Amino acid sequence: MDSNVIAIKSDGDAWELDVLGVPYGGPNNGRDSDGEYFSPQTKLYLEQYPVVPAVYYHGYDENGQPASEPQIIGKTTGYEVRDNGVWFRVVLDKANDYARRVWDAAKNGIARASSGSIAHLRRVGRDGHITHWPVAELSIFDAVGKRQPANQYAVAMPVMKAVYAAAGLSLPDDIEGEDAAQPEAGATGAQQSAPAVKADDTPQGETTTSNDPKEGIMDEQSVQDIVAAALKADREKRDAEAKAAAEVQAKIDAAVAAKAAEMQAQIDAAKAEAAAANRLPGAMNGAPHVAQFGYAAKFDNLDIGDLAVLAALGNATNMINRSKGPSEELLKTLVTRLGESSEGDKPEYGAAKATLRDVQQRVHGKAVKANELNYSTYATYGDEWVGVTYSNALWDKIRLATPIVGRIPTVTVPQGSESVIIPLLGASPTFYKVAQATAQDANPGRTTATYTTGKLGTSSQTLTTSKLGAAVNWSTELDEDSFIPWVSELRRDLTNEAAEVLEHIVIDGDTVTTATTNINDIGGTPAGTEAFLVLNGFRKLALVTNTANSRSAGTLAVEDYLETLKLMGLGGRNAADRNAVSFITDIHTAWKSLELAEVKTRDVFSAPTIENGVLVGIYGRDVITSVNMHRANQDATYGLKANTSGKVDLDTASNNTTGSILAVRWDQWRFGYKRMMSFEIQREPLSDSTLIVVNMRVGMVNRDNEAAAISYGVTLS
Repeated sequence: MDSNVIAIKSDGDAWELDVLGVPYGGPNNGRDSDGEYFSPQTKLYLEQYPVVPAVYYHGYDENGQPASEPQIIGKTTGYEVRDNGVWFRVVLDKANDYARRVWDAAKNGIARASSGSIAHLRRVGRDGHITHWPVAELSIFDAVGKRQPANQYAVAMPVMKAVYAAAGLSLPDDIEGEDAAQPEAGATGAQQSAPAVKADDTPQGETTTSNDPKEGIMDEQSVQDIVAAALKADREKRDAEAKAAAEVQAKIDAAVAAKAAEMQAQIDAAKAEAAAANRLPGAMNGAPHVAQFGYAAKFDNLDIGDLAVLAALGNATNMINRSKGPSEELLKTLVTRLGESSEGDKPEYGAAKATLRDVQQRVHGKAVKANELNYSTYATYGDEWVGVTYSNALWDKIRLATPIVGRIPTVTVPQGSESVIIPLLGASPTFYKVAQATAQDANPGRTTATYTTGKLGTSSQTLTTSKLGAAVNWSTELDEDSFIPWVSELRRDLTNEAAEVLEHIVIDGDTVTTATTNINDIGGTPAGTEAFLVLNGFRKLALVTNTANSRSAGTLAVEDYLETLKLMGLGGRNAADRNAVSFITDIHTAWKSLELAEVKTRDVFSAPTIENGVLVGIYGRDVITSVNMHRANQDATYGLKANTSGKVDLDTASNNTTGSILAVRWDQWRFGYKRMMSFEIQREPLSDSTLIVVNMRVGMVNRDNEAAAISYGVTLS
């Protein structure tokens, strides 16, 4: 609506504005210029963000260019929900030139506002209804030229104007002040007009104006009385709200104190009961507390997996007449923990519990609880359920200990075969334009076919396994009791080393043993026992099998990550699904990547690229740093690096000066195993020691040749 509204000077007083920052509806059929709208149901999270900064034009300058530093022109001091939206009280910074610009615009009725939110928390329905909008900043600006808000209902006005608008009055012309804007040139008697906004202003609201220039004009004392009354009412309202809030807080504090007292009483009662239970025999309050399973106390520091390994070692030493096997106490503890504790309900022990139940039924003829059994009868069946327990527990921990191996889909090679054939889809059916049927092959007969037939291509890949193992010696002086503190360290070391070796071979694996050919020993000939000979890994596919999926990077730039993705299939289409593809870098390339300016300023990845000093994502894909890439190179100076062709030279260590960026599509690989981790033990009489041999049979195969790509030769200096 139009109204003769005159601004009042505010020299010596705070510059306060009432800002309709979140207007309900909009001027375009109830929506703003983006086709969206707020409503009373919009969640603004004002309790979480009670004070937000007032910013000039969303961080842009008056020319619409990004400002070198966003202009913070003030702050909000409160808000009020009204019929037409949420109004914010804003105090401007009188020392800021842009604040002065906004203040003058507000007095002239041309100040507009726009609230800003947090992009990843914003939610908008299909009909344009903004359902979630955490208000994180409030932009205010002079709406001149192209500087316009998305919703023209969003306005800002001096507080005195807001008071008068709420009272349905206009400020008198004769108290405007020397800083007020002059009327625009026009017809005789024309005066400058500005939109007046009421507390209940709506898109349909209309008012009329009088041609009598003296109508509605008051003397100075009347104005002061009205303003004083409005300010008094505002103070009384705030005092009432503060009093109500204090009363609510007092009730909360009282409830918390009562609950704390109740909990303390329960704690004191529990302590008293525990003290009574542990008094000496003959006392008035009963006998000492007795543990239910006293035999299990010495195994308390071991988990189920450790107990199973300990039992397996006992069985193995018994087979070579070096011990009587696992003790009855150990087996009883293991059965009890599997069957009666919450630890035994973990998924990795599911197979062990199933095998144990089968043994229980064979021994007792029916399923019974673990604490009802004669545990000594299980010694004969130890190989059945103990082996399953430690094998599954160890295997899961080894496979999942690395974020790389754990992401590869896993298959099991069935018993009775040394490999598994994985069927694959080949070429897809071809679609053609089909003509309308117009003829018959014969009369009588069928209609002449108009379709061109095709076929679905199929193929297969064979996953074969190879054996991977290690050996550990321990002295004869160790008996079962001394195993207890030692077995946890043995199992932990086996788990960690096996996980690192598996990560190494899936990245670096190359089965070729001829001279100057293997990517892990390009200057010499592998001895034939290296772990990387077990299978062909990611680097082998990109560097040798499909050289089109490799490129030389040179000086590292952020685009090297993007160019690596483009190598994966026609136009990089195999890398289009960002949830299926990740980057893997060696440790040196990871350090170098942290120096990229784009990484530091988050220009490439919308979410944080660095968390706790680690590069976690770029171009929408995860970045995994592997300390086991180029693992064959353990040189003190050039270790974990490759030569300029992306291959490791073990004969001339100084040739290894560069890093690599791998891109891997996980669902295009299959990791298989024939044998999980198993133990074998052999007596060594000449050294009075015993040898533990651990081994597994694993393999890996790729679906096609687009499953990995690499940028090699990354300059690290």
